[in-house]
Parts: sequence; C-alpha cells; structure tokens
Amino acid sequence: MKNTTRVPLRHLPSLRLKPLALLGALLLPAAASAAPDSAPDVRDPAEVYRQVCAHCHAPDKAVGPEITIAFPEAAWEARANYIRMTVRNGRAAMPAFRAAKISDPELEALIQALVSGELDDAPAQGGEE
Repeated sequence: MKNTTRVPLRHLPSLRLKPLALLGALLLPAAASAAPDSAPDVRDPAEVYRQVCAHCHAPDKAVGPEITIAFPEAAWEARANYIRMTVRNGRAAMPAFRAAKISDPELEALIQALVSGELDDAPAQGGEE
C-alpha cells in the first residue's frame, strides 16, 4: 500500500479564489466604464441647501444655527473642514449625511457657497414647499 498524503482543499484557498479573481478582473473594466454614465446630476448648492439644510438652519426655523453667514476669507479653510466633518459625521442634534444624500461634489460646492456667503439670501428664496 502506498503512503500518500493528501492536503485538504481548505488549506489551498488560492485554488478556489483564482476563478473569482479572474471574473473580477474581467468585470472591473466594464464596471469602471459604466460608472460615469450612471452618476447622478450634481445639484446646485442653493438647491442642496433648500432640500437638505434649510429644514433646520433657516432663520425662521430656529432649530440649528444659521450657516449662511459669510466668513472672513482667512477662515474659509478651517470653516470648510468643520462643515465637511459635521455633515459627514454629525454633531449634537445634527445627523450625519452620507454620500447618498449629499454627494462629495455637491458637498464641496455647498461648502464653497456657505463660506463665501453666496447663500446668505438662501433662506429668503425658499425653504418652503
């Protein structure tokens, strides 16, 4: 009788993963080329403010602090970082907003509009529907 040693397949996971890796490599270029077409349109910062922020931050709501006040240009970077972290992670009563609610390009445009004071008259334009 021969003395043979068999290695169980559980010790050779690479044999089972190779087909999956090959399939992933084949599908990855197709998924990457389809992504730009399926990206939603980027909303205007005033629209994002009206749809997401004005419910609490409009002066007539008095729930959250007013955020449309312009900041000195020297403080824009610090204020932008604060807004970005607060929007993505939440703070106190403010919930976190993920990229599904406010995309990264929308958030960056909203931050620029907020710190520069472009949306200073946004509460007067609407928040009411």
